[in-house]
Amino acid sequence: MRPYQKLAEIYDKITPDEFYAEYYNFISEILKEINYKPKIILDLACGTGRLAKIFIDEGYDIEGLDISEKMLEIAKKRGLKVYQSNMVEFNLGQKYDLIICTYDSLNYILQEDSLQKCFKTISKHLNQDGVFIFDMNSDFKINQILPQYKADYYDFGDAELIWLNSHSREPDLWIGEVILFKKTKDGKYDRFYEKYIERAYELKTIKKLLKEAEFEILETYSDFEFNKIRKDAKRWFFITKKKIK
Repeated sequence: MRPYQKLAEIYDKITPDEFYAEYYNFISEILKEINYKPKIILDLACGTGRLAKIFIDEGYDIEGLDISEKMLEIAKKRGLKVYQSNMVEFNLGQKYDLIICTYDSLNYILQEDSLQKCFKTISKHLNQDGVFIFDMNSDFKINQILPQYKADYYDFGDAELIWLNSHSREPDLWIGEVILFKKTKDGKYDRFYEKYIERAYELKTIKKLLKEAEFEILETYSDFEFNKIRKDAKRWFFITKKKIK
């Protein structure tokens, strides 16, 4: 089973609205900083469309792409035009002024050549001088912070969820395993299991791949703050611009 299928049903209960508001506010401030006003936006790995919905409510023209059919069903109910595809290779037949990819979605790409292919695909979908803004979990977070969190438990009344965190023997890999118990009409529970893997990349590797995909890095920030990336930063933000040929 593809990830984020069964979890899609309760996904919005896990993360508070404030989390997406923080993302929207930070991206809005970035757009002001670079004096850029996009007319059409693509939200890559849009999930259930909660971030995109804020953009819609603020008057933006935005579309979403995700691999999870179940997540997209929820996003469509929020008024988002959506496409089902993976992040690495997609062809939507149109271009955008701004493409965003948030919530460390790009860490799910486990191979360096696939990440490079993803960047090149994104570049093809940007208008000349278009902007690409994304974040990734840092190697410090994946290797030093996440190993400290072994498990989380959520009780939603009609469903219970256990989220297990672990690391493989390989460096730079974080594994998340979700066990979901969902109550049935007869009072019993169905059990579902999903697994997620994120890879940590070195900062220099990401910059190299962006350059090879003909992106200019305008700025890098960390942890929702307008500061230079620190060694102990948990989340990296990249503000890039498609180079004019």
